[in-house]
Amino acid sequence: MSSRAVRARLTVATVATVTAALLMPTPGGAAGPTAASRDTIDVTGTVVVLAGENGEPDRYSLLLPSGSTIDLAEGFTAEPQSRFVGSVAAPGAGNGKALTGSLRSSTLRRAASSGTPLEVVSARVAQPAPPPGPTNHTTYVAKVTNFGAIGLTDEQILATVNASQQYWVRESAGHIPAWTTATGVVPVASAAGSAANGCGLGAGGADFGAVVQSVGSQAFPGVDFSGKSPNHLVVVVPHGCGGTEASGRARVGMSFANGGPVIIDARPQAQPTLDHEFGHNVGLQHANNATAEYGDVYEVMGAAADQFSSPALGTLYRFEQGAVAADEVVDGLGGGTWTLQPRSATAGLRGVHFINPDDGRRHFVDYRNGGGTDAGTCYVSGACNYTTAYGQTYVPGLVIEREDAQRGAFLLGVAGNDGVLQATEAWTNAGGSVTVTAETANRIRITRVAKPALGAGSASIAGVPTAHREVTATASLPGATSVRYQWMLNGQPIRQADDATFTPTPAMAGASLSVVATGYAVGRDPSPPAQSAAQTVAAAGWYATGTRRYPEITGKTRVGGTLTALGLDWVDYYNSKPDGYAPTYQWSRNGNPIKGATASTYRLTSKDRGKTIQVSEYPRAAGFVTTTYARSDSTSKIRIGRLTTARPKIAGKAKVGKRVVAKTKGWTHATKFRYQWFVGKRAIKGATKRKLQITRSMRGKKIVVKVTGKKSGYKSASMKSRPKKVR
Repeated sequence: MSSRAVRARLTVATVATVTAALLMPTPGGAAGPTAASRDTIDVTGTVVVLAGENGEPDRYSLLLPSGSTIDLAEGFTAEPQSRFVGSVAAPGAGNGKALTGSLRSSTLRRAASSGTPLEVVSARVAQPAPPPGPTNHTTYVAKVTNFGAIGLTDEQILATVNASQQYWVRESAGHIPAWTTATGVVPVASAAGSAANGCGLGAGGADFGAVVQSVGSQAFPGVDFSGKSPNHLVVVVPHGCGGTEASGRARVGMSFANGGPVIIDARPQAQPTLDHEFGHNVGLQHANNATAEYGDVYEVMGAAADQFSSPALGTLYRFEQGAVAADEVVDGLGGGTWTLQPRSATAGLRGVHFINPDDGRRHFVDYRNGGGTDAGTCYVSGACNYTTAYGQTYVPGLVIEREDAQRGAFLLGVAGNDGVLQATEAWTNAGGSVTVTAETANRIRITRVAKPALGAGSASIAGVPTAHREVTATASLPGATSVRYQWMLNGQPIRQADDATFTPTPAMAGASLSVVATGYAVGRDPSPPAQSAAQTVAAAGWYATGTRRYPEITGKTRVGGTLTALGLDWVDYYNSKPDGYAPTYQWSRNGNPIKGATASTYRLTSKDRGKTIQVSEYPRAAGFVTTTYARSDSTSKIRIGRLTTARPKIAGKAKVGKRVVAKTKGWTHATKFRYQWFVGKRAIKGATKRKLQITRSMRGKKIVVKVTGKKSGYKSASMKSRPKKVR
């Protein structure tokens, strides 16, 4: 195969073409394209999400490799901690160019410092990997000294932090075995933000990223607070910084394995607020009701009033985070009767869940009795009457919540507008197919009434499933007004993979992927589950960035020289090095593979003399294609080698009757030698061995040995020893 034919098989994109070749818009993930005159900037980074408070939407930003953060304009959405590679529009008018070099850097710096939201032009987004399992967390605490008086002692601040950490250790069901504080409270003068604009709490959190970046980099340089690690940064600012908007803000994670930054204002009873903000860090969104944000006060992610403690984490959130035990919750869709232990209990059946046939959303029933760890919470107090703020009151009883968008909770309205079902009260869905009745304070009966079922339909996967490439499910389900999807790998459900789109990971390469679609409509029973044909997930593809299009060979092209392969900068679809990345090589002689020559270096042998050498580089990582490679150009013909030489030495006593020996240390390995001994300048006839017998005729004279080295592929070389006098 010719060199050109080999190169044709390379999957490669240079810096100049990476945007056009790789950065395709993610459907639904980016705002519409900007005008052609706008300049653009190619960027990579991590998507970070600041939880919106008091009706504000979540703010999406991009954490750049430099550590700075740029805000993204409305219209872009992605999961927190997702990898991002794409382009954004530069502020102001432009010439339709992609900015590079110092102009690119300065534009990004200005956007980061000004907080100007940049519009996403194109993007590829990879969701974060599944959590690694139980993870210990660490908090780093700082207080800002130039926004005004804090008003709390360091001991008070640390006590609040420690109490909140222990709350989450308790409520994580073993997913957070330990959560400790790394340091005391470090005082820092922030270079960003001010009391006037909210200290990072107000203005929709406009200054949040700048404040935490400034404080974190000064107080704890080198510590990762991006959210990828289980490190938390708590920044304490003066009370009232957020005004009426927020007393705490935090970035949102994906699971109990995530950390991230938090800003809270200094109040004596700030633990409920910190509990809530830490909840955002570990992947939870708000708990709302039909009237308002925060309206589900049965959850820590609802209202966090200072005078009340945080309730135990509800079954809904535990279910979403994969933190429910086998005997803790039961599927009640088929109907039945169950006695529930309080949600705050540590054992027994504590929750029932079912999918509402009207809309396909999962609902949860918990018993909140106000005891145990729920003691002291808002709904127990008798003073938790928020009809003005949240449109209802709250008392102990059986709570019904449904899953909300983006890992949140939604409290359903019930009889009495008091938040719970009490004995003899019931809730029925709009279609009349499911009724939840409170037989006693903690005993529920679910009655299932059959309705006309939706007809059978079909489901399919558009395109060939490929690791790192989003695939879309389509379903044809007659009469359905909503569809619930469940992606399956080797016939087993993939946790939290219930959207119409899904992106297989490299670990799924070679496995069988399918999707199950079920249709729902008010007053109808669900359609029979329609499962798509299973397809094998193809391995992830490789891309190469940088100015080097093919491997290059460096080193002296003569026998005995060592050649080194300078490889390509191989990346995955998201412009990142995959875990376990390890390229392999194959050296060739005149186009023919050299057996065993598979390292990044190759030492030339006599077989290479007069031949040309090439090297092929194969990127390797689990779940990636193994056929992609790049091949170098050929070297010039390999020249004859030059032996490494060293002056020989005469060892032994040069006395009559003794023998001396020639030592040849320092020559090229495996060199073969010929010897010639001399007395003065006269060659000794027959003295061509390594050793020489000293005779009487040599007494008082000087002897010398000349060695000539030979090795296949090398030019012969000779060296003489220093004279040695015979005594």
